[in-house]
Amino acid sequence: MGIKTGDQYVESLRKLSPTVYIGGEKITSVVDSPFFATPIREMKKFYDWQSDPETKDDFTFHSPITNETVGFWTHLRQTPEELLAMVETMKRTNARHFCSMCMGIGLSVLWGVTWEIDRDKNTTYHANFRRFFEHLQKEDLRYCLGVMDPKGDRSLPPSRQPDPDLYLRVAEKRDDGIIVRGAKAHTSNGPITHYFFAMPCRAMGEDDADYCLSFAIPVDAPGISFITRPAPGPLAPKEFECPVSTRIGFTESLTVFDDVFIPWENVFMCGEWEYTQKLIGLFSPYVRFAKGTCTSARIDILAGTAALIAQANGVPGAGHVRSKITDMANASEIGYGCAIASVQKSVMHESGIPIPDNGIANAGLYHTRTRFAQFLGTLQEIAGGIVTTMPTEQEYSNPEIRPLIDKYFQASPLVTAEDRMRILYLIQELTASRWSGYLIASAICAGGTPETNRMEVARNYNLLEKMENVKAICGIN
Repeated sequence: MGIKTGDQYVESLRKLSPTVYIGGEKITSVVDSPFFATPIREMKKFYDWQSDPETKDDFTFHSPITNETVGFWTHLRQTPEELLAMVETMKRTNARHFCSMCMGIGLSVLWGVTWEIDRDKNTTYHANFRRFFEHLQKEDLRYCLGVMDPKGDRSLPPSRQPDPDLYLRVAEKRDDGIIVRGAKAHTSNGPITHYFFAMPCRAMGEDDADYCLSFAIPVDAPGISFITRPAPGPLAPKEFECPVSTRIGFTESLTVFDDVFIPWENVFMCGEWEYTQKLIGLFSPYVRFAKGTCTSARIDILAGTAALIAQANGVPGAGHVRSKITDMANASEIGYGCAIASVQKSVMHESGIPIPDNGIANAGLYHTRTRFAQFLGTLQEIAGGIVTTMPTEQEYSNPEIRPLIDKYFQASPLVTAEDRMRILYLIQELTASRWSGYLIASAICAGGTPETNRMEVARNYNLLEKMENVKAICGIN
């Protein structure tokens, strides 16, 4: 098949029956639940981009694995040029849609690591992974990526936790497969995907071998439960007051594995602790160049919004306002530029995938994500305190009082009161709502924290070389 439509995707979900708890109760159908209406609509949009004449060139590719056309989300990028095209597509798309669900980076990382394990240990992990990859591509399936464990006491490694289930682990090995127990946190959109795809979240030691685990399993496999946080938007559409979260939203789950059976053919790592450092080393540049691009695009949204509300308030030429918007533009370009540079400096892995420059990717993300959080406050400053005191959509929709709101919320004669209200409602959603909290957490914590970025930059920065350069300048032997 290769490519599904959005409607075919929804029908595929009806054939699955994951165990899902949301809104305080267990539900029987994600397709029919109001809690999943927005996330499913968003996923449908992604599927339909693959067939839309205006977008399909960006979201479809020829796969050398299946020799068929496949989508953006299951394509294995095998050249720096393909990674660059991914960066450009994400920058362009996310500046209007906030996110394009770039989960494919996890597949690329496992492609390289499983290849190394097979080469060194004569295992069949890479062959297993290639078959799974081919299945995803042929059926155009989606998966959720489970990387982060609950972790328990952060000062202790997995094997020394008081409760052994605080990292996902192998509880039993059998001739036909393994039994896994534990949980993964931060599982984005898990119940509305087809497969759960697990990876270790950290480098581990020999004592942690039972926790060095990667596999894929259908989301409705017996023993898997999704304890799900609803998307941060209204259940009933509020097109005026919630212009973003009415259309865009992702659920997040604590995914619990209660003695789940994984057949060996779906296992990609099981106990190879010495390769977890390599896995993290490959995952870091992939997730950071993608997240840096995404955050750059979101800063573009903030810059555009700031310029519009300055215009609506009648102060588009104010020096301090223009200066603040210029700061946003600089931060966006730095993040985007670092993403491009990290890809341009890629080195090819023996398995046939490009590995971006880790230091540059982390430096770019560190800068953009820390500035993004600051710019949310800047946007409130430019808009004014009215963002959190203005009438709600319900009042504005009341024909008796709407003329009064229009009268007293008119500012620049070049912008109608209604358009000014629309911009203010967007700022409210971006800076003072559940959606804004989700945005901040995504910017600061998703794909590792700013401190992780700092550590990676320090680890990859050749300070000794710089010291030798200065010694040469000073004439020191």
